[in-house]
Formats: sequence, C-alpha cells, structure tokens
Amino acid sequence: MDLKIINKTADEISIEFIGEGHTILNLLRTELLLDERVTLATYDTKFPVMDNPVFRLKTSGADPMVVLREAAAKIIGQCDTFSSEFAAAAK
Repeated sequence: MDLKIINKTADEISIEFIGEGHTILNLLRTELLLDERVTLATYDTKFPVMDNPVFRLKTSGADPMVVLREAAAKIIGQCDTFSSEFAAAAK
C-alpha cells in the first residue's frame, strides 16, 4: 500500500491512498469514528476508477498520526482475532 501525506497540522491530516479503494478506507473511517478524539474521518474519490482516494482525519486534542496508528492497530487486532477464531471453527 502506498500513501502520500498531502497535508498535516497539529489536529488534521490528509492522505492520498494510491491504488486503494473503498474496502480499506471505509473500514478505517468506521474505526476512527468510534474514537471520541475524532471530529471528522472521511474520504473522497473524484472518479473511482482513475483517481486515488484522499482520506481526511481531524481530531480534537490529539495528534492525528497517533490516532490513525491506534485505529490501524485495532483493525489488525480484529483481523487476527477473526483469523484465529475462523481457523478453530474450520477444524
């Protein structure tokens, strides 16, 4: 996955996700919106097939990079849990 940070301030970040689509961005947005420090988590694709989506995160009183890393870690944990439980159920 290739990312390009377009803009970063103390409470906001915009990131271009190169070659990614709705699947990962919607999951990330959903997880971020559960965090009380997040005031905005959204993404935009101007033309879904040809443009790279831009994700925008705005926080209140927290570094957006830290909040983003924490959300990604939670998602990874959820995937690991699912993988383990699925493997046990599939035996």
